[in-house]
Amino acid sequence: MSNLIKSIIAIVVIVLIIIGFWYYGSKPAVPVTTGPIKVGFIGPLTGSGAAWGIEKKNTLELAKDEINKAGGIGGRQLEIIYEDGKCDGKESATAAQKLINIDKVKILTPSCSSETLAVAPIAEKNKVLVLAVWPTNSKISEAGDYIFRVCYSDADTSKIMASAIGSKYKSIGILTEQTDYATGLSDLFKKYYQGKIYEEQFPQESRDVRTQLTKILSSKPEAVFLNPDQVATGLEALKQLKNLGFKGQIYGNFFGGGEEIIKSPYAQNMIFFADPSVSDSPAKKELLDKYFALYGKKPDFEYAVAATYDSINILKQAITKVGDDPTKIKDYLYTVKYFNGLLGTYGFDQNGDLTGSQPAAKQIINGQVVDYVIKN
Repeated sequence: MSNLIKSIIAIVVIVLIIIGFWYYGSKPAVPVTTGPIKVGFIGPLTGSGAAWGIEKKNTLELAKDEINKAGGIGGRQLEIIYEDGKCDGKESATAAQKLINIDKVKILTPSCSSETLAVAPIAEKNKVLVLAVWPTNSKISEAGDYIFRVCYSDADTSKIMASAIGSKYKSIGILTEQTDYATGLSDLFKKYYQGKIYEEQFPQESRDVRTQLTKILSSKPEAVFLNPDQVATGLEALKQLKNLGFKGQIYGNFFGGGEEIIKSPYAQNMIFFADPSVSDSPAKKELLDKYFALYGKKPDFEYAVAATYDSINILKQAITKVGDDPTKIKDYLYTVKYFNGLLGTYGFDQNGDLTGSQPAAKQIINGQVVDYVIKN
C-alpha cells in the first residue's frame, strides 16, 4: 500500500473520529422523548371534600394550559389525567394502579393524607414519583424515597395548637373524623397538650354527630376542638355544637378557611389552625385574576391553590433539567433548596417535606379571617 493511500485512510479515520465526537458530544444530556408528559391527579372530585379537590383540579388545568400554550416542556405537551380519590385510601389505591399500569403515568399528585398514604407504597414499588399537594399527616415524612409534598406537616400544627389551647384551658373536648388526616392530627396534639382531653370520633363523612358531641359536653370541657376531614362535615359539627347550647371557645382545624365557614354565624370567633397566608405579590394577583376569569369565583383555599400552581412549576423545572424519568426527578428534587414560588422561597428536606412553610393560627371575626396571636 502506497504512502499516499495510507495517508488518505488516516485522514478519513481522523475525520470519522471527529464527527463521532461532535455527534455524541452535541447530543443533549437529557434523552429526547416524544409524546405528552403525563401527570396523574388523585383527589376528591365528589363527596364532602370536592370543594377543594375541584379547586386543585381547576388550578392544574390553568397551569397546564399556560405551559402548553408557551410550547410545553422541552417541546412536549403536558397532559393531566384525573381520578376521583374521594379522600379514601381504597379508592385512591385503585386509582393509582389504573394510572400507573393502564395510563402509564410516571408522576402522581394526590391530595388528601389518606390518598397519599395509600398511594405511596404503590408508587415506591413502581418507582413512580409522587408530588402531593396539601396532605399534612406526619407519617408522610416516612412514606418513601419517591414521596414529596408541597405543604407543612401536622407535627408543626399540633405544637401550635397545644401552645394556643394549653395557655388558656386545662381541659378540652375533641370531635375527630375517622380519617388519616384528622386522627393523625389528634394523636399528635395529645403528645403536646398537658390538660385533660375528652375525645369522641365519628365515621368519615357522617353528618350527624350529636351523640358524640353530647358525650363530650357531658364531661364539661372548657373548650371544644372540632377536627373534621372536610368542610362539609365541619360545618355540620359547628351547627350541632351550637344547637346543643355550647357557649365556650371553639377551635378548629383547616376547615375554618372555607368561605362557607367564614360567613357562617355558627363559626364567628372560632380559632382555627391551618395554612399560613400567601404573601401578596404580582404573581399571586395574576394567578387569582386568571382563576376568577376562568371559573367565576375566587378560590376558598388560597394556600392549596398556590401550592398546586407551584407544584406544576416545580415539575416543569425538574423535567427541563433532567427529563421525565421519575428516578432522575426524585434525585433532582432532593437538591432543590431555593425554589421561588407563590409560597415563597423553599425547597425539600431529606424526607421530601417542604422547608420554609409553617402553619398558622387564625380567627374568624365578623365574617373575616384575621391572624390570631398566641399569648403564653
